[in-house]
Amino acid sequence: MRTILKTLSLSMLVLTVLLPSLYLFDVLGEIAMKWALLLVTLVWFAVTPLWMGRRQPASQRGHRGS
Repeated sequence: MRTILKTLSLSMLVLTVLLPSLYLFDVLGEIAMKWALLLVTLVWFAVTPLWMGRRQPASQRGHRGS
């Protein structure tokens, strides 16, 4: 599952660069590019935290600092 989420996250970042490039070469219209970028951004923000995980502070792992 984590691999699928990482792949999806990376593909959204690639699309973030690819979509404006397609607009530059008149393959994609401006409105379509803007909506696609909005969708790509929302998907990236939804998916990335699911696989990135954060390290817990030492106090929550059972270790006490001095």
